[in-house]
Amino acid sequence: MPAKKSTPSRVAAFLEAYAGCGSVTAAAKMAAIDKNLHYRRLKKDPEYQKAFDALQDRVGQELEDVLMDRAINGVKRQLFWRGKPMKTRDGHLVYEIEYDNQLGVTLAKRFRPKLYREHVVQEHTGSINLVERLEAARARLLAIRRDEEGKTG
Repeated sequence: MPAKKSTPSRVAAFLEAYAGCGSVTAAAKMAAIDKNLHYRRLKKDPEYQKAFDALQDRVGQELEDVLMDRAINGVKRQLFWRGKPMKTRDGHLVYEIEYDNQLGVTLAKRFRPKLYREHVVQEHTGSINLVERLEAARARLLAIRRDEEGKTG
């Protein structure tokens, strides 16, 4: 087991690990700290929170870059037939490029929200007389109480 590290170096190791993996749990494991130390620091230390927010932006941008590449260029997948890799006549392995339409739609919503965001319209027809409904509910409650008092009295 490595020698006990001071808290600042452990926190720095956590932040470095988080920058590489984007997972609090995995980064805490790599830095050999309890992930609750991270959450306590977030609440109490504004400088730490600022540094972590910047890392989250960076990790988010890296993820977005990977997703954008997959949406535009697709993912290369090897083809198999009857459990064996398919090959061309000259012995080259056969691949296909697979595109994820849902990923493309999601990115379109992110980059062109006015065109691709969800448009929800909720309409209500008719009218509700709230005062009448409340008075009717009160009358029902009073009737229930009278009935209960009549049975016990």
